[in-house]
Amino acid sequence: MYLVGVLESRPALSTFLSGTLPEELRQQVELCPVGELPSGRTADLLVVSPDLAEKDVTPPACRALLVPGRLSPLAGDIPAAWAVSYGISSRDSLTLSSLGEEAISLALQRELVTLAGDCLECQELLLPRGGHTSPLHVLACAGVQLMLGVPPEEVSVGTLGRVPS
Repeated sequence: MYLVGVLESRPALSTFLSGTLPEELRQQVELCPVGELPSGRTADLLVVSPDLAEKDVTPPACRALLVPGRLSPLAGDIPAAWAVSYGISSRDSLTLSSLGEEAISLALQRELVTLAGDCLECQELLLPRGGHTSPLHVLACAGVQLMLGVPPEEVSVGTLGRVPS
């Protein structure tokens, strides 16, 4: 079981992840806000919300960090073995390559190392947009799944599923 902490100002991302991570993955993950992390345990993965205000930060140590690119300076403040950035910048490891009304195309622009130590090569993923879902929340959800070892072709956004190929 992996411990995934969510660093956020308000519970928007943790609520989104709780509702959209595939059920079989939720059974393998303990997802909790940073303030509720079990005492004495280090998060396997710390996910920083795109909505986090930098002044709200009290970063705990973690094995791996998934951080919005705009907050990448936090990576220097958080003890982690490695960090992966997500966002809309071409410098982010996981970013949008296109955004349509029906689907979002995500680009993994650099190799990504999973928590199990596997290496994912650069590639594109096509996911449904799901109405007014925040593209940054979709990026974070996909990043969590990839870092937890879900094969890229199986990444989905919960009940939104995948866009047929």
